[in-house]
Amino acid sequence: MTIPMDWPELWRELASCDLQASEEGAAQMVERWRGVARKLDGEGGHAPDPLLDHVLGRLIPEMTVLDIGAGIGRWTLPIARKVRRVTAVEPLQGMRQVLVERAAAQDIGNLDVVGTPWLTAAVPPHDVAIAIHATYTTPDLLGFVRKMETCARQTCYLALRLPTHDGVIGELSQKFHGRWHDSPNFIVGYNLLLSAGYHPNVLMEPKPVRVWKDPTLDAAVARAKRHLRLDDDRHDATILEILTCRLTFGEGGYRWPDGMRSALIWWDR
Repeated sequence: MTIPMDWPELWRELASCDLQASEEGAAQMVERWRGVARKLDGEGGHAPDPLLDHVLGRLIPEMTVLDIGAGIGRWTLPIARKVRRVTAVEPLQGMRQVLVERAAAQDIGNLDVVGTPWLTAAVPPHDVAIAIHATYTTPDLLGFVRKMETCARQTCYLALRLPTHDGVIGELSQKFHGRWHDSPNFIVGYNLLLSAGYHPNVLMEPKPVRVWKDPTLDAAVARAKRHLRLDDDRHDATILEILTCRLTFGEGGYRWPDGMRSALIWWDR
């Protein structure tokens, strides 16, 4: 007899130990996204993104949009140029600062910013609610989604990362933690929603857009240990052995087979 997977509990476990859940991890994330903001603004503010373009194509000027976990405004600002008004919920002060600075630089004035965590934020209903890679440190994904629904008159959108099915991190996670999933992702989140009675639509990026490359095998081992949350060197030899077999060397570095793409989940109210 097969025991059904407890998807909510698996999500809770993975989200509780996600790298971004710590203060240090949050600070590193803010700094990384500052760099992304500089690159975006150098490209004109909207790099090619089929998932964002799909959402923009379904919006009309009269709409209001709630952006939960807005970050630096990678989706917020292009959406604000399309609709009547946007409310951005972003609890991290560093992220809010970048968002506000970018909005001012782009002369976007139809934006309200809320600096409260989503599950305690008080916001009025909007036509559309989106949460783009904003759920990974939220143990209660179902509670997060249900609150989204109370604030969305028409449509809810979630974007989640989708790891490569045969990635090295998954192999190592299975070996050391007894499960393929090393962090919250689309597979866990989508199955969680299905188990709760949702039947949402899905649109995926056509190919992985983020592939890792490390200059040395030692750097690759360090990357693997960060993802797997391994604080000592007991497994270093095993990790090195697997990486030596799975990574390919070329153009001055070791390229991982792991690739990350995003999946957009959405449903109409």
